[in-house]
Amino acid sequence: MARIFVAMSGGVDSSVAAALLVREGHDVTGVTMRLLPGEDPVDGCCSADGARSAKRVCDTLGIPHYTLEFSDVFAREVIEPYCDEYAAGRTPNPCIACNDRVKFSELMRRVALQDAEFLATGHYARIVRDPDGTPWLARGLDAGKDQSYFLYRMTGEQLEHTLFPLGELTKPDVREIAREMGLVSAERPESQETCFVPGDDVRAFVRERRPDAFRPGEVLDETGTVIATHEGVPGITVGQRRGLGLPGPEKRFVCAIDAATATVTVAPKSTLGTTVVVADDVVWRGGAGPVRVTARVRYRGPEPCARAELLGDRLAVEFDASMDACAPGQAVVCYVGDRVIGGGVIGAAS
Repeated sequence: MARIFVAMSGGVDSSVAAALLVREGHDVTGVTMRLLPGEDPVDGCCSADGARSAKRVCDTLGIPHYTLEFSDVFAREVIEPYCDEYAAGRTPNPCIACNDRVKFSELMRRVALQDAEFLATGHYARIVRDPDGTPWLARGLDAGKDQSYFLYRMTGEQLEHTLFPLGELTKPDVREIAREMGLVSAERPESQETCFVPGDDVRAFVRERRPDAFRPGEVLDETGTVIATHEGVPGITVGQRRGLGLPGPEKRFVCAIDAATATVTVAPKSTLGTTVVVADDVVWRGGAGPVRVTARVRYRGPEPCARAELLGDRLAVEFDASMDACAPGQAVVCYVGDRVIGGGVIGAAS
């Protein structure tokens, strides 16, 4: 029997993760991170309502539940960088930042102080081991729900103290277990938006915090001709088509954003292909020299074959086939089979 703390958002996934560990006979405690101050206006994993749902689940399971205040660290490590990235014309991924800088760092540190052997979560991912016992992050069994992309920054030390009870299950399995056990979260809907942004209105959220970033600018076509104007680059992302007020019947997509000049460039989809991305802030377990991998540049995006190589402190990934919408600020994550061998934050694409 192990002493395990389960990170609980109030949703069905983390609820079932806790339930399965209780069923196995472990000493389980539920813990919810309070990420936003006050009676926040959003629903989901960051909300006060989520904490109340998690408490009800723990009461049903007969285990302790605690809510820990994380709003300061969440603002510093997730919200402020999120706004900074959009202000710079990039497209951040706050879920990756939250896992890396909050959940598997600060939360893991705090539960270790309570003599917890493991931190468990409701992620659809697995941990596999080499013959020598070395742990690796791997895809979850449910390909449609696999969340290894969001966890690529996990270290071997973190994996040694982490459990993913849902890694071998599908989402329908999880819903059914929740119903069988009478958990109040069994039918709780999934949040499909950025959990801390009310109404998923990115531009309004960033404008409130970075008003100086909203400088009107020009939208250029592929020839450099001004075809429209915009009210500020935050919230505009590479690959975007709608919401720019572009003239004419031809479909054009954002291919470049220059925050320094407040210029957005658009082009036909046929011209947007990328074969090479270069990433910074790299986590890499692929060794020296080039490695054949499959790689994603966005969650639920395609995962073509590629050649990846660590060049100094940057990661270069060259795809066998052209890729669309490789947005700076998003992550490129590399796999060998089911194992995650590393990735980084996209800085440039060509």
